[in-house]
Amino acid sequence: MYRSLIVARIVPGSEEEIARIFAKSDETELPAVAGVTHRALYSLDDVYIHLLETTDPGPVSVERAREHPEFGRVSDDLRPFVTAYRANWRGPQDAVARCFYNWDAMKGTDKP
Repeated sequence: MYRSLIVARIVPGSEEEIARIFAKSDETELPAVAGVTHRALYSLDDVYIHLLETTDPGPVSVERAREHPEFGRVSDDLRPFVTAYRANWRGPQDAVARCFYNWDAMKGTDKP
């Protein structure tokens, strides 16, 4: 299992609409195509956090998903509510947070 944490800006109050967009997409084949096994969406004021657990490394999963038409639909539907956190954003890889510490009760501390 691989985890990716996507960070962006959210329009406060749009969480319900964003959840609806993802619920609709999660009923399609896109999660299986991308190898997504878990998704959780969080917000804090205007910060959007999207936790993905996938069967393959995040960049591999995202590239596979980007080729699917549903990925484009979700991106278009999210555009009014979610924007890049970084001003110099070029693509999805620029929204993925870098893990700099990891701890697991079964394994102890681990460098990502």
